[in-house]
Amino acid sequence: MNADDFSLIAAVNNDEILAGCLARSPDVVSGRLNLTVIRGARCMAEAYNEGLATTRAKYALMAHQDVYLPQGWLDIAMEKIAALNVAHPDWMVAGPYGVRKDGSHIGRVWDVGIGRELGTVGFAPTPIVSLDELLLILRRDCDYRFDETLPDFHLYGTDLVQTGLQMGRSAWAIEIPVVHNSQPVATLNGGYTQAYRFMVKKWAKALPIPTTVASVTRNPIPLALEKWRRRHIPARKGRLLADSVEVARLARYE
Repeated sequence: MNADDFSLIAAVNNDEILAGCLARSPDVVSGRLNLTVIRGARCMAEAYNEGLATTRAKYALMAHQDVYLPQGWLDIAMEKIAALNVAHPDWMVAGPYGVRKDGSHIGRVWDVGIGRELGTVGFAPTPIVSLDELLLILRRDCDYRFDETLPDFHLYGTDLVQTGLQMGRSAWAIEIPVVHNSQPVATLNGGYTQAYRFMVKKWAKALPIPTTVASVTRNPIPLALEKWRRRHIPARKGRLLADSVEVARLARYE
């Protein structure tokens, strides 16, 4: 396994955020990790399918533009994935933060919007039923394509995991800490609700499916409660709330 086995893909709509986060990651700056930028997609599935079509790398890393990969991250990821290949050769997708079947969260990410580290230091690879979309690692030998009928830019990570599980493959949270230079999401109306309703219909036989936001279920209460909880969150500012490198050093990620 080497750096050429990996390709990094990002859907971008804010070049300032990209420059301050993902494109600033040392493995990207050095050229060890090739970054493919997709612009103007109507949904995240379309963006990532376009990115996947540009590479033959064995592993596709799909990250949000506001994610920063600390110094040495690619080497850590290669080590963790190599171990996963040996211990769980059926795996299809992995990421730094996910949700177990019982609804509990597992992972390790510093979230700027929340202002603290989420997860646990030193956790073992853990099977999950959904992943936070901030970073997804897709094993390419499964020949997966994202479902472009899934609207907008939400829940595609959960859709990916559920598809893998349906195929008899496994999905994992692994300790590859990153900085998510995020801003709190003010509302789940619009695109999120559309994607949520789509998932309820598509995965009717698998419900409920816990996610990092709200459990996908026929019961309207979980989504309604999460919308109510966010009622006082201000709209996103469209700019970074912190310096990604400073946060990574504060978190002792580099």
